[in-house]
Amino acid sequence: MAIKTIIDGSLLAECEMKGPIRFGMHRVAEDINRLLLLNNSLDISFTNTIYSWEYHSNLKKYLKENCPAYVNKVLSMPPYLNPLPSKVNKITNHFHFIKMMGLQVSINDITKNDLFFSYYYPFPKKIMTSGIKKCITLLDIIPLRMKGYNKEVIDLTKEIIECIVPNFAVSISGFTRQDLCNYNKHVDPERIFVIPLAASKELFFVNSDKDRWNQIKKKYELPDRYFLSVSSIDDRKNLPHLIKSFSKFVLQQNPKDLFLVLTGNCTYGYSVLEKLGIEKKVREKIVLAKSIANEDLSVVYSNAQWFFFMSLYEGFGLPALEAMQCGTPVVTSNTTSLPEVVGDAGIMIDPTDEDNLCETMNMLYHNEALRNTYSQKGLERSQQFSWERCANEYVEIFKKIATN
Repeated sequence: MAIKTIIDGSLLAECEMKGPIRFGMHRVAEDINRLLLLNNSLDISFTNTIYSWEYHSNLKKYLKENCPAYVNKVLSMPPYLNPLPSKVNKITNHFHFIKMMGLQVSINDITKNDLFFSYYYPFPKKIMTSGIKKCITLLDIIPLRMKGYNKEVIDLTKEIIECIVPNFAVSISGFTRQDLCNYNKHVDPERIFVIPLAASKELFFVNSDKDRWNQIKKKYELPDRYFLSVSSIDDRKNLPHLIKSFSKFVLQQNPKDLFLVLTGNCTYGYSVLEKLGIEKKVREKIVLAKSIANEDLSVVYSNAQWFFFMSLYEGFGLPALEAMQCGTPVVTSNTTSLPEVVGDAGIMIDPTDEDNLCETMNMLYHNEALRNTYSQKGLERSQQFSWERCANEYVEIFKKIATN
């Protein structure tokens, strides 16, 4: 018999609101959801725990466009307020609104199901106090481990942990699972299951189409030869370290044909390079590309010489896997979850040692054979991760939870 599962569709509504460019948890939710809907072991309905007209209408729109058979399987009722109050326009404040409004869905609709699952947001009170089994995806607890996060994000992370303690969670890495258990001794490790993420085969693949490359190169004003980093301005992403190491490399070796391309969910401007004391000679070799559209990512990855991801703290490290799947050799930090993702298929170094990173860049610049070796290693390693495997493991865990 199929497991009757309610899924919180809030992240899917946000996918519709954000448009074609996806990052992080939104891309993860979308890829997992697509495959869960194809599995006959689940009988799926949706709710919207962020109770606003904006979220309700966009969830309906998302389902109509991507899985029309489910557009009438939204259990949460249309909201009374339209539009969402301006004070909760930021995603980080939404969970306060959840508390204020509650989840507008019949308790009978909840309890006649076997499982409630959330891709990210904490369970509303009506769900927490109901008898339905509950499971939530655990991405990371970084806001509780590192400085610089605002109170709303910290509180949201704490709310997620409060949901996990009496219920179940799926962690995206073994490191994140252990990190949570070390942080909160009330968490039962037996109730946290580890399922690694994956990278879309449709978006990330070896793209050797030269005509396409010429189009993309012109579209984003990219150089012929470049190191690549896809990241954000979050302090833990450690971009200043990468920039300063590249600066040392340029000043020492003067590579006339090599550039550093920075892109992703970041707003690095040339004023930041000035603030870091980067010389004009080096600034001219750093390309601050605008956000790359999903359909262009494989081309940008595939034509990079090397991919650099020097993050200080990751729950998983999806960009490194995306690069490997495109055949782009990677250099990453040797910290937190990244060894689980990269293994021996990339070069892993201390993310605080500028001299080491500078020397690594010089070695890579002069060694094309090493690039080919790690390109092949990365491709082989990336085959261990797939959304199909991820979704199938989710289904097996849902069965285990529902029948426990």
